[in-house]
Amino acid sequence: MLLVGRGGEGVVLASQILADAFARAGFWVQSFPEFKAERRGAPISAFLRWDEEPVHRRYKVRDCDVLVVVSPSPPSPQAIARLRPGGLMILNRATRFPCSGPFEIARVPASRIARENAILSPEGRPLGNVAVLGACVRLLAPNGLPILEEAVASRMGGAIGANVTAAREGYARCTRQHRLAGDIPVEAAKPAEPRRWTVTYPVSTTDSLGNETGSWATDRPLLFAECTACAVCALFCPEGAVTRTDGAMAINYRYCKGCGICASVCPVHGAIAMEEVRA
Repeated sequence: MLLVGRGGEGVVLASQILADAFARAGFWVQSFPEFKAERRGAPISAFLRWDEEPVHRRYKVRDCDVLVVVSPSPPSPQAIARLRPGGLMILNRATRFPCSGPFEIARVPASRIARENAILSPEGRPLGNVAVLGACVRLLAPNGLPILEEAVASRMGGAIGANVTAAREGYARCTRQHRLAGDIPVEAAKPAEPRRWTVTYPVSTTDSLGNETGSWATDRPLLFAECTACAVCALFCPEGAVTRTDGAMAINYRYCKGCGICASVCPVHGAIAMEEVRA
C-alpha cells in the first residue's frame, strides 16, 4: 500500500494506525514514511505492507496494489502510475472522480467528515486521515472496524471520541465508483528524460527557484494594507518567493509553498494572513 498526501495532513500517522490495526488482526506488518522537504504542505508518502508471513522486504513500495490519497487534492499522475492494473485507489473526495483506468476507484468525503467532527489542524484545516482509514478497512477488511477503533483509540490521546466517530463514518460513507462512458482515461506519467549535465564544479549552482514549489501549497499568504514593506518576510522566506519592489512587498505564488514562515516572523500585526488554497 502507498499513502500519499501533504505534510501536516497526517499521512504518516494514518499508515501507523492502519499498521497497528493489521497487527492486532494477526498480520505481520511494516510501515515507514518517505519525507521530501520537511515542511507543511510538501509532498509526503508512507508505505505499508502486511502479510501472514514475516515481511522481509526493506525498501519503499515502488508499485502498489492499493493507493490511498489522504489529501483532498487530486492524485498526481506519478502516484497513479505506481498503482498496478487491477489495484484499488481510495480518494478523499466528496464528488465523483471524472477519470478511470485499469483499476478500481473508491471515494470517501473524509475532509467533510473531519470538519463535521471538528477534527482540525492548528490552522483550521480538516484532517481527514482517520476517516480515510475507515474506508480502507471497509474495502480491505470488512470485519475489521472494531480493530481499527482500538488502534485509533491507542494513538489519539484526548481526541479519541471524535476520531473513532470519523473512522466509523468513513467506513459507512465509502463509495465504490462505477465507470461511465464519459470518464477521462488516466494516462500513466511519462518517465522524465535524463538530463545531460556539463559538470564544471563539484557543487550545485541551482537555487530554490529552480523548482516551482507553489504546487505544494495547501495554504498561501495574503498581504494587507498594514504591511510596512520592512522585508523581514523576504529575509526568512526559504523559497525566495517574497520580494520588495518599488517600496512594496510582492509574493510569487509559483514558488510560495505556503509554509507560513512569513506570517510567523512578520512584526506588524495584521500585515500577513494565511488562507486555504482550494483544490
